Amino acid sequence: MHFSRRSYKKGKKQLAQMNVKFHPDATIELIEAAHFYEERQEGLGDRLLDAVEEAIAFIRMHPTIWRSDEKGRRKYRAKRFPYLIIYKITNDSLYILAIAHTSRKPGYWKMRDEP
Repeated sequence: MHFSRRSYKKGKKQLAQMNVKFHPDATIELIEAAHFYEERQEGLGDRLLDAVEEAIAFIRMHPTIWRSDEKGRRKYRAKRFPYLIIYKITNDSLYILAIAHTSRKPGYWKMRDEP
């Protein structure tokens, strides 16, 4: 098999185009966390949303860097905020299982799975 810089870039582009799907509870978690931070300081909720968006973009580029558990779940920590993005790779998609605070209710999301 021939590997070139061009094929590498093509592969990265395909990964970056992976669909992102959210578990309904993960969406709620993200909205609630953004509201919490926005109530504390104007603009902070938007910064959390930006940090999660940046994290998901990075995950899309490098989805398999982090070790998966026995059910294929992986974790990535958002920058500047104490939140983990818990996700699985399913076919051509990233499925976000949870946006979990690092210090609250550890493992509560472990019963979630993709639809």
